[in-house]
Amino acid sequence: MAIILEPEKKGTNWITILSVGVFLAIIFFGAYYLFFKQPELIDVVAPAELERLRAISEVQFNPREVVDSPSFQTLRDFAGQSVAPRTGKANPFAL
Repeated sequence: MAIILEPEKKGTNWITILSVGVFLAIIFFGAYYLFFKQPELIDVVAPAELERLRAISEVQFNPREVVDSPSFQTLRDFAGQSVAPRTGKANPFAL
């Protein structure tokens, strides 16, 4: 006579599956309302500094006008060229 031993079957934990599903649904809907829904609840008023920055950013700049201007032509270089000092040895393996 043979004795058959089977391991005990564990039931499905429905509470864990349901709680993970609810958690994922909350994350999904929260991300939807945060990133994709029209923000009708929040009124954003731009500060006056941003309005001034917009006016400054729309200014057209032509570098050729600056370089060809008489005031730029009268500038002189009094400092001269700077030379970076040499550091270290020419051959790092030499003693």
